[in-house]
Amino acid sequence: MFASTMSGAVNAYERMRKRYADAGGDDNIFPPLYTNRATAARIFKRQFNLLLDRNGLKHDPMTNFNRSVYSLRHTAICMRIILRHGQVNIFNLAKNAGTNVNQIERFYTCHLPLSRDMVKNLQSFGEG
Repeated sequence: MFASTMSGAVNAYERMRKRYADAGGDDNIFPPLYTNRATAARIFKRQFNLLLDRNGLKHDPMTNFNRSVYSLRHTAICMRIILRHGQVNIFNLAKNAGTNVNQIERFYTCHLPLSRDMVKNLQSFGEG
């Protein structure tokens, strides 16, 4: 699957690629020591959960849910909408995230506040 990303993520990716210059196109670079992707994902999940536990961040009191690695996806989608002040094309966002608009509305944006910028964007017909 191909996904477009933000420049900050590209910079981090490029730094990791330099550390593992011999890695091929299908090789893991995060974490690089595990060739089995399922094993790498399990280890990352355990490390992430340990980080949350040690820092008292496992439980989100606002949503009353426990955070997980999947929470990073939720955060990324919501921050893209929030930081663009409602001017992100939700159809393109859904396609890039490998989901659909209905899922974004049901699971991600339903808890976002409707900011002044978002209302203004809803009331406009584009730039100008």
